[in-house]
Amino acid sequence: MAKAGELGLEGKPTLDGDAARQTLADDEFGLANMVAALAETLSKRINADGFVLGIEGRWGSGKSTFVNFIAEELKRAPEHHIVTFEPWLIGEKNALLPFFFGQLASKIDGIQAETLPWWHINRWRFKRLKSSLAKRIRKYGEYVGALATPVGGLATADASGTVALSAVGLKTVGIVSKLFGAGTPSLEKLKSEIISELKALQLQRPDIRFTVIIDDTDRLEPDEAVELLRLVRKVADFPFTAYLVCFDSEILSKQVANAIKIEDGNHFLEKIFQDVIHVPPQEPFALRRNLKKKLGRSFPEEMSAQTINDHELEYRQNLIFDRWVGEFIETPRDVVRLHEALKFGWPSVPKGSDFFDFVWLQLVKQKAPKLFQWTQDYMRNVGAYRDGGRAGDTEPRKSAETLNAIMEEFGWADRGHFSGLGMILPGVTSFVLDGAKRKVFDFQHDELEKFEHGKRLGSPSHWRQYFAFDMPSYALRDEEVLAFRQASRDDPAKAATILSGLLERAHDRPAHFVDLLIERLAAAPKESFSEAEAHGMASAFAYTMDDIVSKTGEFRSSGGSEIWRKATRLLRLDTGANFLKVVSEGKSINWLASVVRDQGFAHGLPEGNRVYPDDQWLTKPQLDEAIQIIAQRLQDIGLPTVFHLPSPMNALYCWYQLGDKAGLRRAFADAIQSNEQFLDAMNGISGWANSSNIGIHHPLYGEVVEYFMHADEAKARLERLGDPSAENTTLRDRANELLREWSDRILG
Repeated sequence: MAKAGELGLEGKPTLDGDAARQTLADDEFGLANMVAALAETLSKRINADGFVLGIEGRWGSGKSTFVNFIAEELKRAPEHHIVTFEPWLIGEKNALLPFFFGQLASKIDGIQAETLPWWHINRWRFKRLKSSLAKRIRKYGEYVGALATPVGGLATADASGTVALSAVGLKTVGIVSKLFGAGTPSLEKLKSEIISELKALQLQRPDIRFTVIIDDTDRLEPDEAVELLRLVRKVADFPFTAYLVCFDSEILSKQVANAIKIEDGNHFLEKIFQDVIHVPPQEPFALRRNLKKKLGRSFPEEMSAQTINDHELEYRQNLIFDRWVGEFIETPRDVVRLHEALKFGWPSVPKGSDFFDFVWLQLVKQKAPKLFQWTQDYMRNVGAYRDGGRAGDTEPRKSAETLNAIMEEFGWADRGHFSGLGMILPGVTSFVLDGAKRKVFDFQHDELEKFEHGKRLGSPSHWRQYFAFDMPSYALRDEEVLAFRQASRDDPAKAATILSGLLERAHDRPAHFVDLLIERLAAAPKESFSEAEAHGMASAFAYTMDDIVSKTGEFRSSGGSEIWRKATRLLRLDTGANFLKVVSEGKSINWLASVVRDQGFAHGLPEGNRVYPDDQWLTKPQLDEAIQIIAQRLQDIGLPTVFHLPSPMNALYCWYQLGDKAGLRRAFADAIQSNEQFLDAMNGISGWANSSNIGIHHPLYGEVVEYFMHADEAKARLERLGDPSAENTTLRDRANELLREWSDRILG
């Protein structure tokens, strides 16, 4: 079995949890001398009955480990007996005191059984009947437990509802008799009998001592915590018995103040503890060194990564351990929890990811959850910037203000570059606000490409894998992107099949995985695509893009397609000569018409428009040939088919603006002979709009209708079809719906 921090099956580190250490062999902070001195004091130097020693330290400081080490030392003395009481596990206040005395009685049973010689005639009867001392202790626990919480009959006996041992002492024979029947001894007498029998036991075993360890008091409810303190100070102050009570003074003092309604609970605590030992705090350097030691055992390859000649990596390691870990890791438990989180998650993160980015993310997840959430939200938006989009006008400043407020919470807001956050996340040059300027989403030249190449947390394509055990179900693996690129180079038909498979992969957002693939392709360096790969990719797009938009319904829901736009941008990688073949053969004629139309705009078509040379990747002769090919293909399939394409207007505008306008009007007239065809045509040339009072709707602009036929004739025909007396109700309803969308507004 692998030891703590060692590698287990398949070279993955074992998970050990953050439980307290049990033996000094696991001491990592040099506690041995202090433990030995305290153990010697508890064994030989305490003479008072019911001596109460506090072990104080903040949560995670190692109190439980510390007292476990002390218990290990005390057990070396044969006559020193340890009773470990964990009140937090009981979960019932009424059972708190009976459970404690039950544990003590069980320990007494075992001791007295050992005290009788093996041949003693009463030994076997004792085992059957248990000792009278243990029975008295159990009964005592039952009585004080009932008195500690005034419920039921006891509340009637004490109308004030404040009966408790601290108030009435032990002279409670009247109340005890009411609860348990006549003849029940008073608590004072019962305790006196217990003390007498304990002293008799001491005569048989002079060196006998008890140390009761009480841990996790800071997890109790306030009234439970006070009850526990009363127990150790007044109720169970037995001979040769000492108590080690672990507590966080800030928490316990508040618990006491809330329970007994006093201003300062520390005054009450001073009356409980004869002395308080503070768990020695660990220096920040020692904690960082301990964390690095643990990580070196669990992740030897990652921690021994060469930093020679890689000043960025070396700086980032020092940044994370010296500044971020130094700021947030304050206790040994902080070290353990971070170490366990890394052991838990890192083996499931895809290979090639950045280990130190993952260390930083797990650290802020545990110690700065607001920053963790901000990072997740920020990275969701980074991909949009990479693809040429932008956030709203207020988002960058809002994001910067949120980050600034987070940093102010731990005093870094006025030291913007001290955190080195820009080494971990892209576009964060500083979180210090400078007037109206914002310092997030402020990307430097090729910055995103560098994060992409390193598969960093700040990579738009890889950030998701850092927030889960593996790439989540809504993300793409690197190998899937590589498979598409290879297929594009070697077998474009296979690349198209890959796209179709991604289109069918289940997700709440249709075509989500196609969109992710195109984003990943857009993020790759342009020079990394060979001519064959670029041509194959264009062929795959030309085969699938119409199907993709049909499934997403983007044009009906948003008036355009982001997937089409992103895919079109990738075509700049292809050569014009290759693209002419794609235009001739591609199945997605609607998308191809849209691409040709975009290239027409780049060349200043229709005549009179501005020319954009930087956007031209088809020469003018190539564009002219592409226009002829696409116009002929649209004519061949016929306008009735065009009207049912995902975006008919993209195809029609391409034909109208770049091709034969007169020919299109003749074809349009032939295509609307029947009323059904006419209504299909009107529906096909409807637009898209979103207004506050209507929402998304599809206006039929008279100005657009005029491109293809006389608008007044079209409107009159709709009115005839929509007449209330019309016999064909289906056509009538369709016509009236189009009339409601009719608009004479001039488009500008």
